[in-house]
Amino acid sequence: MKILTGFFIPLSMMTISIISCKNEMQPAPEVKDDFSYFVEQFEDMRVLKYKLPGFESLSLQQKEYIYYLSQAALAGRDILWDQNFRFNLRIRKTLEAIIDSYSGDRESSDFKSFLIYSKRVFFANGIHHHYSSDKLKPGFTAEYFAILVKSTAPEKLPLASGQTAEKLIEEISPVIFDEKLFSRKVEQREGADMVLESATNFYEGVTQKEVEEYYAAKADTNDPQPVSLGLNSKLVKINGKVTEEVYKSGGKYGQAIDSVISWLGRAASVAETDMQKKEIGLLIEYYRTGDLKKWDEYNVAWARNSDSMVDYINGFIENYEDPLGMKATWEAIVDYTDMEATKRTSTITANAQWFEDNSPIQSEYRKEKLQALLQR
Repeated sequence: MKILTGFFIPLSMMTISIISCKNEMQPAPEVKDDFSYFVEQFEDMRVLKYKLPGFESLSLQQKEYIYYLSQAALAGRDILWDQNFRFNLRIRKTLEAIIDSYSGDRESSDFKSFLIYSKRVFFANGIHHHYSSDKLKPGFTAEYFAILVKSTAPEKLPLASGQTAEKLIEEISPVIFDEKLFSRKVEQREGADMVLESATNFYEGVTQKEVEEYYAAKADTNDPQPVSLGLNSKLVKINGKVTEEVYKSGGKYGQAIDSVISWLGRAASVAETDMQKKEIGLLIEYYRTGDLKKWDEYNVAWARNSDSMVDYINGFIENYEDPLGMKATWEAIVDYTDMEATKRTSTITANAQWFEDNSPIQSEYRKEKLQALLQR
């Protein structure tokens, strides 16, 4: 169980506390840490790695459980890329092919700029910036990109049936280099058609008005527990008719979802508790049917399970990449409880009222009684 409290400790308060006690405390022994947290930095991104304290103390069953959940997370990776932008997978696989088998000069400034661009794309899960939503600008030319593609092993490139490297270049080069084409992943400026002008791949061939009318007609105003309409689907127009393509086994992203289901099934077989097995079973049923009521049922079971050492997130959850705030991107996280960190957090929580009472702010802004919040 992880414990959070309904307060925050200002840095100034922590500094004052340390200074006021320095004469009463012996200096802490210096702890040598040779672990390198820094991996690399490029543009506005810095990549770090972290230790996994406490992992070796987990049981073999818990480690196996983590492994299967991690594989379930990896199985859905391409779903996120495709949801972010419909050309993302073609572009990513082209970049990977070039990095893997390009036979030209890899020490040139152009190739180094290409590598930086590729890393930015990998970091953002697509060709749009992960925060600003603006399309990433390559530091090399379209002409150089064409040279890279033509100098890459054809069998490595994501060529469609009968497609040549030249045709692939014609297809994706404008997408990468034309600044006016698909310029923003999420467009929410006033007066814009947020559906038509956003590059996200939740809609195709429909306008914002059509989307709003479609879901307004489906809404049940008498349902005391309405589902999140459109959360797990793409809305498209087929033969002039607005149609919903549901993310499920046998539906949209069916192949990837079947792989997720397979790994979740293995995870359920080594789950820590019967509650975990039940919740994973509900998640699998949701993936098989696409039933949003089943998704709600799963989330209730997941939220009630707060005692397991291993925790996870898996599904179509956050909707902030949709300009209309309806459709969710796929995500997955696996984590476990660090018992030492939990002890430290519990100590801070137990003393939260002291920090609040001694906070260097006006008394009227202090809370007389803090309430602890429990979080999985």
